[in-house]
Amino acid sequence: MSLISEQEGASPLQRLLQLRRSWLTIDTNADARAFVGTIRGLLLIHVLFLAALGLSLQISLSALVLIGLTLLAAARWPGHRLAILITSSLVFLLLRPFRTADMNAMITDLASALGTGISVPPLALQIAGVLLFLGFAQAMIAGQRLSSGLWSRRPVLVQLTGFLALLAIAAFLPPGNYGHAILWAFVAVWASCFWFLAYAAVDLKAKAAAPDSVRALYMRPVWGGDVAPIGKGLSFLKRFEAKDDEALAVTRLKALKLAVWTAILSWTCLAVTTLFHEMLGVPKLGFMILNPVDAAAMPIGLRWLGLFVNYGVDLLIIAAWGHAIVAVARMMGYNIPRNTVNPLASRSIAEFWNRYYYYFKEVLVDFFFYPAFMRWFKTSPRLRIAFATFCAAGFGNFLYHLIFVSHVFADGTPLDELDRFETLAFYVCLLSAGLIISQIWGRKTSPDDGFWRHQVWPRINVALFFCFLKIFDSVWLEGQLSDRFHFLFGLFGV
Repeated sequence: MSLISEQEGASPLQRLLQLRRSWLTIDTNADARAFVGTIRGLLLIHVLFLAALGLSLQISLSALVLIGLTLLAAARWPGHRLAILITSSLVFLLLRPFRTADMNAMITDLASALGTGISVPPLALQIAGVLLFLGFAQAMIAGQRLSSGLWSRRPVLVQLTGFLALLAIAAFLPPGNYGHAILWAFVAVWASCFWFLAYAAVDLKAKAAAPDSVRALYMRPVWGGDVAPIGKGLSFLKRFEAKDDEALAVTRLKALKLAVWTAILSWTCLAVTTLFHEMLGVPKLGFMILNPVDAAAMPIGLRWLGLFVNYGVDLLIIAAWGHAIVAVARMMGYNIPRNTVNPLASRSIAEFWNRYYYYFKEVLVDFFFYPAFMRWFKTSPRLRIAFATFCAAGFGNFLYHLIFVSHVFADGTPLDELDRFETLAFYVCLLSAGLIISQIWGRKTSPDDGFWRHQVWPRINVALFFCFLKIFDSVWLEGQLSDRFHFLFGLFGV
């Protein structure tokens, strides 16, 4: 009664704030948790969740249907959650084995270039690539179990060496024949699932997260994502799996909150891009870099505004996209950490990198930072940190993106494509330098330094660093390094 009387005497703003607090703490509300455990509540939360995902613009209709069927199956048979996850992952892998539209286009081009012989539809190449990869994954995991040498001790190194060797073979094979097309279909699927297989290999040391044959099938979770596995491997998921009905209710309520937040961020991003790019005519960063003549004719202030808008839009995109994926995992019953967590609160470059794209950072830390840190320069702490950081953010980052865009070598002229990686090489070196300086020589501020020096200036410095770093971000290998320097100097009138 006191709560009702308080609401009756409250102003509209106070009521709105009270509703906000109730929504943000809904997973701690005993009545809400109990309601979600009922049949009616279970149906309602799934309907609201799928509606929020649909409104978020982050999930296609076909993917939403597969997600909905998987979630309903997991809700109906919660004791078979793992089997349902693996089954839906296999279906998703067969339907969408490639992580990028460019890989799909490559398969289509390979199928059309086979000449006048027996026609092979792109779907046949796609399925052949998937089946070959699944057989390879099973053999690799089984071989790792039986081996006592390097294969068992360094499975990711063996996989990486094998992939690069096969990539070189595929790149130099003459195109236009069935062997070349099928090999590239296999390489494309492997590239799309590379880090999932890497986690499956290291999961061998985990405590019975899943049988070997099952781990080798988990390559395309129903929640989708990048080549960086959001949720890592099955042993990581097992750590965050809801163990009872109470925990499952909490996890699903958190998933609903995250799905709603995804929709809000997605529409905010759409509003920002519409306002700045379409209504106000602020140019996009990519356009200014790839069209230096047009960019040179723009006022310097407009170029700066385009750089800052790109930074804000990029944060909104990565946050909304990652939240949608994590929300599906949570609705399945896996309360995994979020991919992006308030990056604007970062006071250092290293902290931002940890908050911005958590699961990509985890790939580089798990497979490059820790192995280097545990093995090299143990008597020199600073050199040890610097070397391990470069192995992750530099060398590992470069390899990650090389695998991600490996399809560019499928045109039969691999040597002509190498110069496209110079911008990527510069980018990873610049990022590594910033992270090393931030970790080794960065000064941590305290509240005693005052509001501006503690709360404001460090965040401005971090934002400026990543704004300038985005100039050299070349995931799709577009443009030349000189184009990016030309734009950078143009910001200062040079």
